[in-house]
Order: sequence, then structure tokens, then C-alpha cells
Amino acid sequence: MRRSGSRRIGPFLVATLAVAAMLLRPAAATPAAAAATDDGLALTSSTTYTLVPEKSLVHVAIVLTAKNTKPNVDRQTPNGTITTRYFFQSASIAIQSEATAVAASFGKQHLGTQVTPADGYARLTVDFPADLYFDQTVALSLTFDLPGGAPRSDSDVRVGSAFATFYAWAFGDGGDVQVVVPGGYDVQTSGSPTQESVDGGVTTVKASGIADATDWYSIIVADRHDALTQDRLDLPGGEHLVIRAWPEDTEWETRVSGLLRVGLPVLVDKLGLDWPVKGDIEVTEVHTPLLEGYAGIYHPTENLIEISEDLDELTIVHEASHAWFNENLFVGRWIDEGLADEYASRVLDQVSNGGLGPDSVGPTDAAAVRLNDWTFPGRIADEATQARETYGYEAAWTAVRALVTTVGEPGMRDVLAAASKKQTAYVGAGPAETVPTVADWKRFLDLLDERGHATTADDVFRRWVVTDDQAKLLDARAAARAAYATLVADGDGWLPGWVVRKPMGDWDFGTATSRIAEAEKVLDLRDRIHVVAAHLGLETPDALRKAYEGEKTDLATVEAVGTRELALAASIGAAGDRASVERPPLTLIGLLGSDPDAKLADARSAFSAGRLDAADADLAAMNALLDGAVESGRERVAIVGISGAGLLAVGGVAVFGARRGRRRLAARRAAAARASTPAAAVATDLASGSPSASPVDASASPATESASPAAESAPREAPAGPEPYATLGDPRPTGDVPGDPADVDEGGDGT
Repeated sequence: MRRSGSRRIGPFLVATLAVAAMLLRPAAATPAAAAATDDGLALTSSTTYTLVPEKSLVHVAIVLTAKNTKPNVDRQTPNGTITTRYFFQSASIAIQSEATAVAASFGKQHLGTQVTPADGYARLTVDFPADLYFDQTVALSLTFDLPGGAPRSDSDVRVGSAFATFYAWAFGDGGDVQVVVPGGYDVQTSGSPTQESVDGGVTTVKASGIADATDWYSIIVADRHDALTQDRLDLPGGEHLVIRAWPEDTEWETRVSGLLRVGLPVLVDKLGLDWPVKGDIEVTEVHTPLLEGYAGIYHPTENLIEISEDLDELTIVHEASHAWFNENLFVGRWIDEGLADEYASRVLDQVSNGGLGPDSVGPTDAAAVRLNDWTFPGRIADEATQARETYGYEAAWTAVRALVTTVGEPGMRDVLAAASKKQTAYVGAGPAETVPTVADWKRFLDLLDERGHATTADDVFRRWVVTDDQAKLLDARAAARAAYATLVADGDGWLPGWVVRKPMGDWDFGTATSRIAEAEKVLDLRDRIHVVAAHLGLETPDALRKAYEGEKTDLATVEAVGTRELALAASIGAAGDRASVERPPLTLIGLLGSDPDAKLADARSAFSAGRLDAADADLAAMNALLDGAVESGRERVAIVGISGAGLLAVGGVAVFGARRGRRRLAARRAAAARASTPAAAVATDLASGSPSASPVDASASPATESASPAAESAPREAPAGPEPYATLGDPRPTGDVPGDPADVDEGGDGT
């Protein structure tokens, strides 16, 4: 039967059943015969094996036919012809070493037998009822029993009400073999070719015309699954298991059930993962040799654990842990096997006899293999495979123990949780992204470093895991991770977006390194924006950070956001400088009913809130007001002149009121503006990539631009009188306005 899944290695058991000495030389009757060759006796057999579960044995019946093929020899002498006749008194065959109740007969005549133990078999010598001469034939009846061995005994035979297994051999030179198994058993065979039939529930396995008995064998396995005991475990964490044991082996059932009952909750707690199996897992007792050199097997697709009868506690918990540690969590045999061993040992430290650990092995051992090249051989059929498997299990456990030790169980819970959710190792500002594939050794290493904060994982992988070519990939990874670590540090809380983290997780280090360089440029933009914003007394908007941390494909779009923020900050600085300039009379008249300073305030607020479009619109509105103020002022003065003297007085009051407000604003700004750097200049330098070496204090107001009222046409002011009076004159095209508007007596009449 083809077996798949995870296996825990057991004692080395190779079923070499073709015994070289199955046909033994016949015993000679005379010295002459003893001196002759030993191939003069032909032995053919017809053998029937019958399983007798109620007696816990297999009964073997053999009809052994012996024929003397050694011809007589005539020798001429001076005294006549001397004939030498060869005859045989007995024959010997090889039988199973477990054989008991051996008997032989010829008809009703009991024949003498002798059983001599040998290496891996026993030699049965049977006396003939009479001397067997040339060309004579005799048919003998031989019987013996193969009693079922007790669980965990050295016998290869097991016969019980739920399970039986034994080896069927052919005897003599060859012949026929049949195996009879009573109804109720599911029969499987392996070894030499056979034919199987079922009649009335009874299974018969046959092989006919066996030419060489030394080259034929069959392993018979008979299961009666319904006859296994059942002990159900329903644990608080949702674990559901059914323990199935041979009825004759209560010790196995008690030990396995008890250990899993107390050990699984501890294992769940250590892993931090929910029970991953839907439905029941069946844990079944199996005869050790049938596991093909292993002590336990987990079949994930069948929800089946097979554990040998040997009662190895590490194996019991190890196989149960494969409910998690399988190809659904990590792709990589050494990862799953190493984790299973390490966590099984940690559970036993708490619930049973602990202190278990891997045997000492080294990467230069004769049987050593890089763990990424350690593959499942199918079965352990020779000493070389045994040595390689032993090394693989011990090295995997050694490597994983080192990793779990450096990360710690809490850190490993984070690693295992991320692997179970198929999350990336490199986490950004939001929830960790998921990836489509199960974690392999590369993501396992990333998770150990990023989620577990391992300090020696790279060294462990280099020593035990990777091939020479893969070690070169680790070199490229180390360089990329150093650049990534610098980027994270430079981010000062800003975490790289998926555009950077995805190639890191994909081990596409060329792309990752290029994008890290692009991300560093964005962070430089951020720093320049912060300097300008601080100088202007603005909160830095979060638009760039959102773009930086959220970008998935193209950092050029992020850089464009930063460039826009920096340019907008420069525009706000320039607008602030423009707003601080003393406004001439025509500008003030033109701005009556509008407030460019409020638009500037709105722009500053919108910028800090990250509403860049709104800030742009507010600045445009402010500049439009200022740009059109002079023309609007001229139009208003002209309208006042046409309307008459009364309107001029009203207009004059409005103008003087505006002037008084401007003088107070100018006075407040003057102190802050002294010896300060224009904000627009700082912003322009930073936008061009040349930030100021000594940024001006953000609380200082920019210096006032020089603006002469002579640039506008000032209206003539009417003298004081009992009634308002005014006349409109032509605006002065050039020249200074006589007297500074700030010097006009606020309480006097217009002149």
C-alpha cells in the first residue's frame, strides 16, 4: 500500500524475506553418498497457510514431495562391475523461526523431525519413511503453527481479532502456495505476485508454479477495522480524536489516549493556533514493520494517524502535532518535521518524562544532506536510506530547536499565526497583506526575522538548510534587508508601502533595492516639506504619508504628491509675504467687501488638513482679489465722483477706516518681520532641493515687501467743513502721494 504524509523514523526494519538457505542439502545415507554432490534430491511443495484468529495463530500445512535424481554409477573392475547406488534418508528445508508444534507424517506413519535455529530462520530436518533410491518419489505431510507474537515482541507475526500479519514462504525448490483468511478481514499483500479471490467471505491468496523458493515471499496483512477498540476524545479546544487499538493491547490504548488527552491542550496553547482539522482524526495502532522503517505516519488527506505498537511518547505527540505541521502550513519537509519534534518535546517537558532532544549530528557527517534537499524516500529499504533519514530528522530538529530558542515561544506564536493566515512577513501601516501560496523556507526565514525578531536565523539556515546556490541568494537578501532597515529607520514612523514590501517578500531583491532608493527620495521630500511647513507655522499634511504607506505599484505617483505639497507650501509662503505688504489706498478701496487675508487663512488650514485642491483654490482666490483690487478701486472712485459730494464723504470715511485697520495690522507685523527671512524664499530653496541651512523660526513673520502708493492714482481728499464736500480730479499717473497715509490725522478733515 502506498503511504503518504509525515513519518517519524523508527527502528531499522528491512523485510528481507528471501532467505538464502531455504533449501538445505539432504542428508546422505552412506559415506559414498556423502562424498557425492548434494543436488540429487528434488523437493517440491504445496503449502497452505490458514489464519486462525480464535487461536491467535497461523496454521501451516505442507505436502512435500521428494524425488531422488541422483543416478546409480557403474564402475568396471577386473573382478566385474561395481554399482554405486545413492539414496536419501531425510531432507531439510528452511521454515519460519517462529514455528511451533512441528510435525511430519507419511500416511498414518509419524516421521521424525529435528528443528535447528539459524540466523533469521529455522532448519527443519524430516526423516523419510524409508531410504529413497534413484528415481523414487515420496510425498510427506508437514505441519507447524506460527503463533501470534505479543505486542512489542520481536516476533514478526501478529494474530488478533482485529489485525493479523505474517510472512508466507515457499519451501523446497518451489511449488505452489495458498493463504486462506476467514471472512471479515480486509486482506492486503505485498512482495511477490499473487492472485486473490473471495468466496463466501473467505479470502484466498494464491501463487502457482514458483520456480525458485528462495526468491518468493508474500507479506499478508489482514485488517478487521470494525473490531478495533474505540476511545473517543473530545477536548475543550475542539480537538476530536478516536483512538483505535487492537483489543489484545489495552496498554497501547491507555497510554496513547491518556497522553493525547493531557498533551494536546498544552500543544494548542504553545502553538497559539486553533485546531485545524474538521471532523475526527483517527489514531490507529499498527504493527511496526508495516510502517516501512518509520514509527508513525500522518495522512492529512485521510485524517488518519498510524502509530506503531512500540509506545514511543515522542512519536505519539509528534504525529498529533502534524495536524498543524503539514503542507497546509509550511512547504518543506524539514520545517514540518523539525517543528513536530521540537514542540512534541516541549509538551513532554510539561506532561511526562521530558528532557528529550536531537542526537548530535553535523553538516559534515557522511550521511549529511542539506535540509532543503532532504526528500521523502518512500520507504527505508537499505542502510544508506536509514542513515540519510536518521541524519535528516536529527538535523531538522537541531535547526528548528535553535530557531525556536532564539525567537521564543511568544515570537513563534506570531510566526505560526502569520503562516497560517498566509500573511506577508513584511508588514506595513495597515493590516498585513495575504499571499496566495503556503509559506516555503524563504517566507519561513522572513517570518522568523520580521515577526519573530530572530537574531541568528540566517546563520542557522546557512549551517543546516541551504545549498551553495541558495547561500548566494542569502547574500543578496542580506544586502536588501540592510537597505530596507535603513529605509524603515529613515521613515521615523512612516512604513514602506506594498510597492516596496512585496518584492522583499518575493525575494526579488533587484526590484526591492531600486524601489527602496525611490522611497528614500520621497522621505527626503517629506523632510523638506516639514522644514517649510514649520517655518510657516503650518501643520504638515498627511497626504504624502498616506500615499507613501498605501502605494502598491508606482512610487512616481507618491513623489508627485510630495512635489505638489512642497510647491503648495512655497505658494503659501509667497502669498503670506504678499499679504503682509502695506496696501495703497486704491487697493484698499478695491478690496472693500472682500477679505484676501481670510482666503490665505483658509488656504493654510486646507493645506494642514491635507486638502490640497482646496488650498490651491483658496490661494487662487486670494491672488485674484489682490490682482484686481487696483482696477476695482479706480472704478469705485470714478463711481463716487459721478454720484456727487455726499457719496465722497461716505467713501472717505470708508477709506480712512480701512487705512486705520491697515496701519494697526502693519504695526503688529512690523516687529515680527524685522530681520526675518521671507517665507517664499525658504520654500523656493527647499523646492529646488536646497533647503536653508538655518531655517528661520516659524513664528517670525516675513519681511514686508516695498510697495509704493505712487503705483496707484490717489484721490484728492476734501477739506473739512460743515457738510461733506468733494470734487473728483484726475488720478495722478506718477509720483508720490503727498504725505504717508499712515501720517494722516485720523481725526482731521480730508485735504
